[in-house]
Amino acid sequence: MLSEFRRKGVLVTGGGSGIGRATAVLFGREEANVGVVDCDAVRTAESAALVEQAGGRALAIPADVSSSADVRRAVETMIQEFGTIDILFSNAAIQINGPLEHTTEKDWNRMMEVNLTGAFLCCREVIPAMRRQRHGCIVITSSGHAFQSYPGYSAYAATKGGLLAFMRAAALDYAADGIRVNCLIPGATDTPLLRYHFERCPEDEQRLLATIPLGRLATPEDIAKAVRMLASDDASYITGTWLVVDGGLLARG
Repeated sequence: MLSEFRRKGVLVTGGGSGIGRATAVLFGREEANVGVVDCDAVRTAESAALVEQAGGRALAIPADVSSSADVRRAVETMIQEFGTIDILFSNAAIQINGPLEHTTEKDWNRMMEVNLTGAFLCCREVIPAMRRQRHGCIVITSSGHAFQSYPGYSAYAATKGGLLAFMRAAALDYAADGIRVNCLIPGATDTPLLRYHFERCPEDEQRLLATIPLGRLATPEDIAKAVRMLASDDASYITGTWLVVDGGLLARG
Protein backbone atom coordinates (compact mmCIF):
# COMPACT_ATOMS: atom_id res chain seq x y z
CA MET A 1 0.00 0.00 0.00
CA LEU A 2 1.45 3.35 -1.04
CA SER A 3 1.95 5.98 1.62
CA GLU A 4 -0.13 9.13 1.23
CA PHE A 5 3.12 11.06 1.74
CA ARG A 6 5.01 9.33 -1.09
CA ARG A 7 6.85 12.02 -3.08
CA LYS A 8 5.21 14.80 -1.05
CA GLY A 9 7.52 17.70 -0.30
CA VAL A 10 8.18 18.08 3.43
CA LEU A 11 10.33 20.92 4.78
CA VAL A 12 11.56 20.42 8.36
CA THR A 13 13.34 23.19 10.25
CA GLY A 14 15.45 22.37 13.28
CA GLY A 15 15.95 19.05 11.51
CA GLY A 16 19.50 18.43 12.70
CA SER A 17 18.55 16.66 15.92
CA GLY A 18 15.81 15.73 18.36
CA ILE A 19 12.21 16.16 17.29
CA GLY A 20 13.14 17.66 13.93
CA ARG A 21 15.43 14.76 13.02
CA ALA A 22 12.89 12.15 14.13
CA THR A 23 10.19 13.84 12.06
CA ALA A 24 12.38 14.06 8.98
CA VAL A 25 13.27 10.37 9.28
CA LEU A 26 9.63 9.37 9.83
CA PHE A 27 8.60 11.13 6.63
CA GLY A 28 11.55 9.41 4.97
CA ARG A 29 9.99 6.07 5.90
CA GLU A 30 6.82 7.36 4.24
CA GLU A 31 8.89 7.88 1.03
CA ALA A 32 8.51 11.65 1.12
CA ASN A 33 10.89 14.20 -0.34
CA VAL A 34 12.36 15.84 2.75
CA GLY A 35 14.22 19.12 2.98
CA VAL A 36 16.20 19.19 6.24
CA VAL A 37 16.97 22.70 7.49
CA ASP A 38 19.27 23.40 10.42
CA CYS A 39 21.92 25.97 11.31
CA ASP A 40 24.43 23.17 11.93
CA ALA A 41 25.64 21.93 8.53
CA VAL A 42 27.11 18.68 9.89
CA ARG A 43 23.96 17.66 11.72
CA THR A 44 21.85 18.69 8.73
CA ALA A 45 23.82 16.35 6.49
CA GLU A 46 23.59 13.54 9.05
CA SER A 47 19.81 13.87 9.23
CA ALA A 48 19.50 13.94 5.44
CA ALA A 49 21.52 10.73 5.23
CA LEU A 50 19.20 9.08 7.76
CA VAL A 51 16.16 10.14 5.73
CA GLU A 52 17.60 8.44 2.65
CA GLN A 53 18.47 5.32 4.63
CA ALA A 54 14.82 5.23 5.75
CA GLY A 55 13.61 5.23 2.14
CA GLY A 56 12.95 8.88 1.34
CA ARG A 57 14.71 11.44 -0.77
CA ALA A 58 16.52 14.12 1.17
CA LEU A 59 18.06 17.51 0.73
CA ALA A 60 20.39 18.98 3.37
CA ILE A 61 19.92 22.76 3.58
CA PRO A 62 22.08 24.53 6.18
CA ALA A 63 20.25 27.74 7.09
CA ASP A 64 19.43 30.14 9.92
CA VAL A 65 15.66 30.52 10.12
CA SER A 66 16.02 34.03 11.55
CA SER A 67 17.55 35.17 8.24
CA SER A 68 15.03 36.03 5.54
CA ALA A 69 17.67 35.43 2.86
CA ASP A 70 18.48 31.97 4.26
CA VAL A 71 14.82 31.00 4.50
CA ARG A 72 14.09 32.20 0.97
CA ARG A 73 17.07 30.23 -0.33
CA ALA A 74 15.96 27.11 1.54
CA VAL A 75 12.46 27.26 0.09
CA GLU A 76 13.71 27.99 -3.43
CA THR A 77 16.20 25.12 -3.18
CA MET A 78 13.46 22.75 -2.02
CA ILE A 79 11.15 23.71 -4.87
CA GLN A 80 13.92 23.51 -7.47
CA GLU A 81 14.88 20.03 -6.30
CA PHE A 82 11.49 18.50 -5.57
CA GLY A 83 8.99 20.79 -7.32
CA THR A 84 6.66 21.23 -4.38
CA ILE A 85 6.33 21.94 -0.66
CA ASP A 86 3.24 20.23 0.68
CA ILE A 87 4.14 20.25 4.39
CA LEU A 88 6.12 22.67 6.52
CA PHE A 89 7.17 21.58 9.99
CA SER A 90 8.38 24.83 11.57
CA ASN A 91 10.26 23.42 14.50
CA ALA A 92 13.54 25.34 14.91
CA ALA A 93 13.91 27.03 18.28
CA ILE A 94 16.39 28.03 20.94
CA GLN A 95 15.97 28.36 24.70
CA ILE A 96 17.85 30.77 26.94
CA ASN A 97 16.62 30.64 30.51
CA GLY A 98 16.98 33.08 33.36
CA PRO A 99 15.02 35.49 35.56
CA LEU A 100 13.40 38.38 33.73
CA GLU A 101 15.62 40.99 35.37
CA HIS A 102 18.74 39.11 34.22
CA THR A 103 17.53 38.57 30.64
CA THR A 104 19.58 40.72 28.30
CA GLU A 105 18.11 42.44 25.28
CA LYS A 106 20.48 40.35 23.16
CA ASP A 107 19.07 37.09 24.55
CA TRP A 108 15.47 38.33 24.30
CA ASN A 109 15.94 39.46 20.71
CA ARG A 110 17.71 36.26 19.68
CA MET A 111 14.89 34.08 21.00
CA MET A 112 12.32 36.27 19.27
CA GLU A 113 14.30 36.11 16.03
CA VAL A 114 14.66 32.34 15.97
CA ASN A 115 11.48 31.12 17.65
CA LEU A 116 8.89 33.63 16.50
CA THR A 117 10.30 35.51 13.51
CA GLY A 118 11.74 32.25 12.19
CA ALA A 119 8.27 30.68 12.03
CA PHE A 120 6.89 33.82 10.38
CA LEU A 121 9.62 33.83 7.72
CA CYS A 122 9.20 30.13 6.95
CA CYS A 123 5.43 30.45 6.63
CA ARG A 124 5.70 33.60 4.52
CA GLU A 125 8.03 31.87 2.05
CA VAL A 126 6.13 28.58 1.65
CA ILE A 127 2.61 30.00 1.44
CA PRO A 128 2.86 31.30 -2.18
CA ALA A 129 3.82 27.79 -3.36
CA MET A 130 1.02 26.23 -1.33
CA ARG A 131 -1.49 28.72 -2.70
CA ARG A 132 -0.52 27.80 -6.26
CA GLN A 133 -1.10 24.14 -5.39
CA ARG A 134 -4.39 24.99 -3.60
CA HIS A 135 -3.31 22.86 -0.66
CA GLY A 136 -0.72 22.73 2.09
CA CYS A 137 -0.16 21.92 5.74
CA ILE A 138 1.87 23.91 8.25
CA VAL A 139 2.69 22.54 11.70
CA ILE A 140 4.44 24.88 14.14
CA THR A 141 6.11 23.68 17.32
CA SER A 142 4.92 25.71 20.30
CA SER A 143 5.24 24.56 23.92
CA GLY A 144 3.38 23.95 27.13
CA HIS A 145 5.06 27.18 28.26
CA ALA A 146 2.41 28.95 26.15
CA PHE A 147 -0.13 27.86 28.81
CA GLN A 148 1.79 27.51 32.07
CA SER A 149 5.41 28.07 32.88
CA TYR A 150 8.15 28.02 35.51
CA PRO A 151 10.43 30.67 36.97
CA GLY A 152 13.17 31.69 34.57
CA TYR A 153 11.25 31.12 31.34
CA SER A 154 9.64 34.51 30.68
CA ALA A 155 11.31 35.23 27.34
CA TYR A 156 10.96 31.68 26.05
CA ALA A 157 7.31 31.50 27.14
CA ALA A 158 6.61 34.78 25.34
CA THR A 159 7.85 33.34 22.05
CA LYS A 160 5.85 30.15 22.42
CA GLY A 161 2.67 31.97 23.40
CA GLY A 162 3.15 34.27 20.42
CA LEU A 163 3.30 31.27 18.11
CA LEU A 164 -0.19 30.19 19.16
CA ALA A 165 -1.65 33.61 18.32
CA PHE A 166 0.30 33.71 15.05
CA MET A 167 -0.94 30.24 14.11
CA ARG A 168 -4.61 31.09 14.70
CA ALA A 169 -4.45 34.20 12.53
CA ALA A 170 -2.48 32.49 9.77
CA ALA A 171 -5.01 29.65 9.69
CA LEU A 172 -7.78 32.17 9.09
CA ASP A 173 -5.79 34.00 6.42
CA TYR A 174 -5.29 30.91 4.27
CA ALA A 175 -8.11 28.47 4.97
CA ALA A 176 -9.82 29.47 1.72
CA ASP A 177 -6.65 28.50 -0.14
CA GLY A 178 -6.72 24.97 1.22
CA ILE A 179 -3.83 25.60 3.61
CA ARG A 180 -4.14 24.27 7.14
CA VAL A 181 -2.08 25.73 10.00
CA ASN A 182 -1.82 24.15 13.45
CA CYS A 183 0.51 24.08 16.45
CA LEU A 184 2.03 21.12 18.17
CA ILE A 185 2.59 21.24 21.95
CA PRO A 186 5.25 18.67 22.87
CA GLY A 187 5.82 17.70 26.45
CA ALA A 188 9.21 16.93 28.00
CA THR A 189 11.00 15.04 25.24
CA ASP A 190 14.11 12.89 25.46
CA THR A 191 16.35 14.99 23.23
CA PRO A 192 20.08 15.82 23.44
CA LEU A 193 19.14 19.26 24.82
CA LEU A 194 17.16 17.76 27.71
CA ARG A 195 19.84 15.15 28.38
CA TYR A 196 22.42 17.93 28.57
CA HIS A 197 20.27 19.66 31.19
CA PHE A 198 19.96 16.43 33.21
CA GLU A 199 23.74 16.00 33.15
CA ARG A 200 24.08 19.43 34.73
CA CYS A 201 21.11 19.03 37.10
CA PRO A 202 20.61 15.25 37.64
CA GLU A 203 18.02 15.79 40.38
CA ASP A 204 15.68 17.37 37.84
CA GLU A 205 15.09 14.12 35.93
CA GLN A 206 13.19 12.33 38.68
CA ARG A 207 11.48 15.54 39.71
CA LEU A 208 10.21 16.03 36.17
CA LEU A 209 9.16 12.40 35.70
CA ALA A 210 7.11 12.61 38.91
CA THR A 211 4.99 15.37 37.37
CA ILE A 212 4.12 13.47 34.16
CA PRO A 213 0.98 11.33 34.56
CA LEU A 214 2.16 8.73 32.03
CA GLY A 215 5.40 8.47 33.99
CA ARG A 216 7.92 8.82 31.18
CA LEU A 217 9.48 11.32 28.83
CA ALA A 218 8.21 11.57 25.28
CA THR A 219 10.47 10.11 22.64
CA PRO A 220 11.20 12.28 19.60
CA GLU A 221 9.30 9.65 17.61
CA ASP A 222 6.18 10.20 19.76
CA ILE A 223 6.18 13.82 18.67
CA ALA A 224 7.03 13.00 15.06
CA LYS A 225 3.98 10.74 14.82
CA ALA A 226 1.79 13.61 15.96
CA VAL A 227 3.24 15.80 13.20
CA ARG A 228 2.47 13.05 10.69
CA MET A 229 -1.10 12.85 11.94
CA LEU A 230 -1.66 16.61 11.63
CA ALA A 231 -0.21 16.50 8.10
CA SER A 232 -2.33 13.53 7.04
CA ASP A 233 -5.64 13.36 5.24
CA ASP A 234 -7.18 12.20 8.53
CA ALA A 235 -6.66 15.78 9.78
CA SER A 236 -8.12 17.44 6.69
CA TYR A 237 -10.73 19.32 8.78
CA ILE A 238 -8.31 20.43 11.51
CA THR A 239 -6.93 23.96 11.35
CA GLY A 240 -6.35 26.90 13.67
CA THR A 241 -5.80 24.80 16.77
CA TRP A 242 -3.16 22.84 18.69
CA LEU A 243 -2.41 19.25 19.60
CA VAL A 244 -0.91 18.54 23.03
CA VAL A 245 1.45 15.54 23.19
CA ASP A 246 2.75 15.66 26.75
CA GLY A 247 1.76 12.52 28.65
CA GLY A 248 -0.91 14.44 30.57
CA LEU A 249 1.40 17.15 31.95
CA LEU A 250 -0.88 20.10 31.12
CA ALA A 251 -3.93 18.23 32.38
CA ARG A 252 -2.30 18.01 35.80
CA GLY A 253 -1.42 21.71 35.87
